[in-house]
Amino acid sequence: MTPILAGATVFIHRSRRIPHVMAVSPSLGITVMPEWFQCEGIAPVLDRVQAAGAIAIATSPYVLEVAPDGEGAREPPPDGDAGRVRPLDRELFGRTELWVRTAPSFEHDRARYAGLRYQPSPPSPLTVRHARLIDDVLAAATARGITVYLQVMAASPPGYRVQFSSAVDADQCLGPDGLPHPARVDRNASLASTEVVAYTAALVAELAERYPAVAGFRLDWPEYPPYDLKSALFDFNPAVTALMAAAGHDPRAVAAGVLEWLAAIRVAARDSAHAGALAAGVAVDDAGWSALFASNGPLAILFAAKRQAARALLVEVRAALDAVPGQRRLLEPQAFPPPFHAISGFPLGDLEGVADRIGIKLYTMHWPMLARYWARDLVGRDDPAALDTLTTVMAMRLGLTDGLEAGARLHYPEPHAAHPAGVEAQQEKLRTARAAAGRVPVTAFVHSYGPVADFLARYRLAAASGLPLWINRYGYLSDAKLAALATVRG
Repeated sequence: MTPILAGATVFIHRSRRIPHVMAVSPSLGITVMPEWFQCEGIAPVLDRVQAAGAIAIATSPYVLEVAPDGEGAREPPPDGDAGRVRPLDRELFGRTELWVRTAPSFEHDRARYAGLRYQPSPPSPLTVRHARLIDDVLAAATARGITVYLQVMAASPPGYRVQFSSAVDADQCLGPDGLPHPARVDRNASLASTEVVAYTAALVAELAERYPAVAGFRLDWPEYPPYDLKSALFDFNPAVTALMAAAGHDPRAVAAGVLEWLAAIRVAARDSAHAGALAAGVAVDDAGWSALFASNGPLAILFAAKRQAARALLVEVRAALDAVPGQRRLLEPQAFPPPFHAISGFPLGDLEGVADRIGIKLYTMHWPMLARYWARDLVGRDDPAALDTLTTVMAMRLGLTDGLEAGARLHYPEPHAAHPAGVEAQQEKLRTARAAAGRVPVTAFVHSYGPVADFLARYRLAAASGLPLWINRYGYLSDAKLAALATVRG
């Protein structure tokens, strides 16, 4: 997809003037998971996304059925329970909140995975009933000139959906205290695990052969998602500490340094929380906050090892795709925006020759949740005033708001509420990502959750960058949003 920016005008969003594209819009893709083709039919879904102006879709290699409440996984995902306020906009099999179970969309060639710790899910009667679904989606989309990508998880076998993971204890991400963190949003295993890497590479290679019309792969979360501070301080799994040791560092000393840094930040946060957000911000800065983004200091060795692991995984996937006969398949990893890439291990500036394009997620409904989770990991939950103050501080320090947004307002937004994310913050993240990626092109990812006007405002903001756009996800694109999007795009 080619970025285009022309005919810039302005509109008003939260009292700020923002350029946006009217005469010519950037190229557009929409993520449409397979359950929507099952529920609404292939042709009707493709009609809607084409009418909205999309020239590409991304889907995944699974099929889905409704499960009894409490079984399988919740749809939509609960996002660490904060997202339970978020129903779908479109009805999925008659409901906007439901429990589901999945099966692979085809029967895997299990010989490809011989000797690997992780194996693909076996086919089920659900697989048999819908064995041609993805083939039929590909045929219909190709006939319309719509490009199709497959999205899989980078480090969460079996890799079909974000909620499911079969990662064993030996491959769990560990904190500097040597403990796992099961109550986190993501389910990623350690990116340095050779077993995880081998499975992911085998999976994408098989998918490329099984679905030869697929143009490329969107690899989700080839990083350590930093939804909370405890997750940000991953990973001391032995596979990662071996990387530290190979680079000449003592992993035990690295872990001790990280824990010492964390303790100092926590003391500063707790001691200053009742002095107000400005004072608390100064206090955490004085305690060494900048180490999160420094090229040296107590966290630098950890983050360097994470980048090494993430890049090695992507290199292995690229090699696996290149070994598949036929057309070259695109590899387009998608990741957290700056400055989180410095924390998550995503090698944003080191993917030339590996990634064909990098997706930068502006999933702004997560931003207030993220600020609150980081604050919780500093001051706990027992003092609501302190938690609100540190939520304000975290939102500012992580570039999520444009000013001192009151922490009490920073919660996962309900469906009718605009996302409390900074306009300038979003623009800056795209500019920074574009510059950091070097010669690898960048795509902006906008989430469709939220009221129509706010969704359009966030779409226009991203469109103003001139970058190609992906909208995630179809399940939040009500007919009203699709119609408004078509009008905006002209």
